[in-house]
Amino acid sequence: MVAGFSLTFQSGCDANRVSDTVTVTSETSSPNGEFVATCFNCAGGGAGGSAYTNVNLRRTSDELNPHDSPLGKHKTRSGFSNIKIRWIDDRNLEISYRQTEGPEYEEHNATRVPTKEGITIHYVILT
Repeated sequence: MVAGFSLTFQSGCDANRVSDTVTVTSETSSPNGEFVATCFNCAGGGAGGSAYTNVNLRRTSDELNPHDSPLGKHKTRSGFSNIKIRWIDDRNLEISYRQTEGPEYEEHNATRVPTKEGITIHYVILT
């Protein structure tokens, strides 16, 4: 388990912007070591750019893909903060977070992936 670190690398947060910056804020492997969950920030695009925080869940052998996130309808849109990730066991991951409120975020925030590659994702919205 790795937590409390920051790793920054160049990647495309948006498919059209390969020079955006992804900063890993926390990362933790499943108890059996098959999967890894990563919390990251992504920023870029200049004056009209975007900045957002999300999670990526993948097999340990796969690379982080900032477009493949379980939270939110629009993968390059902000709406989540204070994200914490915790493995319950080999097949259950808990993601806790705060979400931005307002009618413009309603549909975006309601979209959550329930499972991925046999991992059940449990969501806890912090108040």
